[in-house]
Amino acid sequence: MSVDLPRRQVLRSHHQTMLAVAVGVVLLSLMLQVRSDQRVEFRWLPGVPLPQTCFTQSLFGFDCPGCGLTRSFIYLSQNDWRASWSLHRLGWLLAAAVLLQFPYRIVALRRGESPLGQRIPRLFGRTLVVLLIANWVVGFLL
Repeated sequence: MSVDLPRRQVLRSHHQTMLAVAVGVVLLSLMLQVRSDQRVEFRWLPGVPLPQTCFTQSLFGFDCPGCGLTRSFIYLSQNDWRASWSLHRLGWLLAAAVLLQFPYRIVALRRGESPLGQRIPRLFGRTLVVLLIANWVVGFLL
């Protein structure tokens, strides 16, 4: 499939951005730790928690579909699956999706286009969103 040059540049930029985000997520998972009060801090700055980042929790007082994912990723990076699961039941799945970005984006950057076309990545992303919302609803019902 032939892609014109401006479109190819936009796709390349998108793949580079997504790869950088994946690198950032993995690095932060390794650099952060969860405090006993469930706040997050950098390992080298104990006693200095990061501010809460969930606007839904801050403004409305209830969790959003992604609440707990950061702490879940941190626990996964420490190989504490039980703690990860207790914070977010889909943390492992989203962490796997982040890790899959590495080979996928590298191949896409080398080829100049998505190795899976456009439909499969969109379906995958939409499926993750639906699963996050379904998990959130189940959490309200339990």
